[in-house]
Amino acid sequence: MDIFNLKISANMYRILIAPNSFKGSLTADEVANAIERGLNQSKLKFQSNKFPIGDGGDHTAFLLTNHLKGDFNHYLVFGAYEDLVDACFGLTNNGKTAIIEVAETSGFKTIQGETRRVLRADTKGLGQLIDHVLSLGVCEIILCLGGSATIDGGIGMLTALGVRFLDAAHHIVDVYPENFSQVSSIDASALKQKTNHCKFTVLCDVDNPLLGERGAAKVFGPQKGATEKEVILLEQFLSGFNELTIKTLGKSLDKVKFGGAAGGLSATLSVYLNADLLEGAEYFCKITGFKEALSNVDLLITGEGSIDYQSLNGKAPYVVAKYALGENIPVIGLAGNVPREVTADLQQHFTMLLSIGSKPESLLEAIDNTYENLVRTSKQIGNILSVYNNE
Repeated sequence: MDIFNLKISANMYRILIAPNSFKGSLTADEVANAIERGLNQSKLKFQSNKFPIGDGGDHTAFLLTNHLKGDFNHYLVFGAYEDLVDACFGLTNNGKTAIIEVAETSGFKTIQGETRRVLRADTKGLGQLIDHVLSLGVCEIILCLGGSATIDGGIGMLTALGVRFLDAAHHIVDVYPENFSQVSSIDASALKQKTNHCKFTVLCDVDNPLLGERGAAKVFGPQKGATEKEVILLEQFLSGFNELTIKTLGKSLDKVKFGGAAGGLSATLSVYLNADLLEGAEYFCKITGFKEALSNVDLLITGEGSIDYQSLNGKAPYVVAKYALGENIPVIGLAGNVPREVTADLQQHFTMLLSIGSKPESLLEAIDNTYENLVRTSKQIGNILSVYNNE
């Protein structure tokens, strides 16, 4: 897989550009556009195809809907803090499959201002949107979990789908993480009738469990605005919810692989809705036909904000690099952050791993300069490839 010894007929490289998003900066399709622009500014003669990828994180639902040539729709629901938001979702398969991104209903984008009330943030809007698409007659729902701003274990979603949380006197509790201690029992009898005709597929981009040191509260709580005290309270809430779930359904939320994703939402989707929890990038590549897109390709360029040893745990650039490796196609990985020492495992999958930074700068400055840095780096890649191809 020597990048510099690719002698293509008519001196034309065939390049597949398949990056993930650079979180907080550019979406995957914007990254692909920047890479292609840089290559176009170089001396390299090439043909390119853009195939932006996702792993269940931000923007994955948009990419899936586009790849599958679906239609976009909107529905008004509650956001994470119950402000009304216009949530976008996709419909494919002649309207039989809905593709929903949790960030549209319960993500940071739904929060107005800088307020962080994580003990009150919930997923009611997601439940409202699921209820809406079910009324449209869909028989499959694909959920992308990235970008969530909540750690409510999905109790808001369940409430919107008819699950009742009851106190000791059998009165309904308007439940949130902060008042869950009032709940004595859960009535999920109406849920099965509403959802049993629908298949739920969930794309996860992290593999954390629900509880414990790697759990939803302790790992993701601070990222979502929780103080140290609130992290403790969230862990207690999730533990209590798990105990009542075992009592109600005979199943543990804490035994679910990927159960800590989206603040424990994934565990609840698995246990209460029988959802299949899948590694997002693998499923994305399978359903969109990524392997077929690699046919007749001489070089793959991928990337995301950071590529390091953690990328080997199913992150999108690693997954597409793995596909390329199987086809003996060299891979260039671009990232804002790469390790000082590239491990053997990383080097095995990325023929060339490059940081796009141009100078020492703060993280915020690097994020602001991502597009220009991608263009510049891609132009230089194109120039060096043109030299080795005698152009």
